[in-house]
Amino acid sequence: MARQKRYYRILARKWVRPFMLFGIVVFTITEIVALSPSNLEEGSSSSDAALDPEYFQDEPETTLASGIPTGIIPDYKIEDFNYVSSQGSEKQWKLIADKANVFNKQNIVHSRNIQALLYDPQGAVTVVTGKEAKYFVNSKDLEVFGNVKTTFPDGFELESDYLKYRPQARKIEIPPKYAVKGAGQETQGQLIRFTSRGLDFSVGEGLIVLLESARVSLEKRTPDSETKGIPERTTIDSDRCLIDRKRQFAHFTMHAERVGKNSKGRFVHITQPTLYSKSRRADLNYGEGAKKLLKYIVASDDVFIQELEPAPSGPHPHSPKPAKKPGEKSSLRYATAGKAEFDTKQDIIELTQFPQVYQDGDTVTGDVILLHRNTDVVEVEQSNAFSEGTKE
Repeated sequence: MARQKRYYRILARKWVRPFMLFGIVVFTITEIVALSPSNLEEGSSSSDAALDPEYFQDEPETTLASGIPTGIIPDYKIEDFNYVSSQGSEKQWKLIADKANVFNKQNIVHSRNIQALLYDPQGAVTVVTGKEAKYFVNSKDLEVFGNVKTTFPDGFELESDYLKYRPQARKIEIPPKYAVKGAGQETQGQLIRFTSRGLDFSVGEGLIVLLESARVSLEKRTPDSETKGIPERTTIDSDRCLIDRKRQFAHFTMHAERVGKNSKGRFVHITQPTLYSKSRRADLNYGEGAKKLLKYIVASDDVFIQELEPAPSGPHPHSPKPAKKPGEKSSLRYATAGKAEFDTKQDIIELTQFPQVYQDGDTVTGDVILLHRNTDVVEVEQSNAFSEGTKE
């Protein structure tokens, strides 16, 4: 006798039940399923046909997070997900999401439309929002994907498409393949901005490392007539930059493999509306106080400085050209040195380590040369050479 084929009619009832998720009791709505066998030969309608397991899965959604299991049903689906990760009695971070899927075998939780609260040792909160998050149960690391915005306790903000938070080290990591933007009010009257490829941020220590293609700009938001000679904006471009926000200090360098090559891009570039400089390294101390845009800039190794005519309007170029063509007369100066220190309070540049200053065909050298930026005065200590250009 031929064997009868059977299928199961699915009857569902909603039910609220608690369960344990990583040591936390969670209440969720699930379904009690009753299976009622019937013969396929009974002339059932198409609605009585056997249901594929995909029936229980959500409608397909674009997934940005990597490594999320596909084609399988999550162990748990949770609406209004709320979870706290802690080490002993200390909270590390809290994750809030519209919904989350739990995959026990893979030890990951995938959530959507998320907000993460990162706690530093003093309890201050950094807020991260994004489209998706992936939580690793074993390591407690957290990855955030899509339109990631990070706001630090003092209002400083980061924007990227990806972020990884390692709670054990209290460190934010963004690989160089992702573009990063940052901005924040550092002191009264000063706004710091940066862009880069990749970033490391030690949250508790306030240390930011811009990994590649770093550009940092510091600008004054309100005019200050009492401070002479200070430009409204300074932009510094380099391969890599370390920013210490607690000390208000930034260190700019080029990758070692690029410095030894004959490449135009192997220098740190400093650009202001009336001055351009390049060097191998540079330090920026942006200090405190409403009347200071920059406290100090130090450029080191193979320093070149060129005075510029102010741009008529719009943003200044990355590497501006001299105001006059070669061979034309100009009162603008340029200089070379091993080290240049920019004192913006007095509007003076101090040149040391074999400095030379050139202007209208004149050349001045000495042990120490002071350039007064708001005048044509050049002070020389222990001058050892002077060359006067040809006069017509």
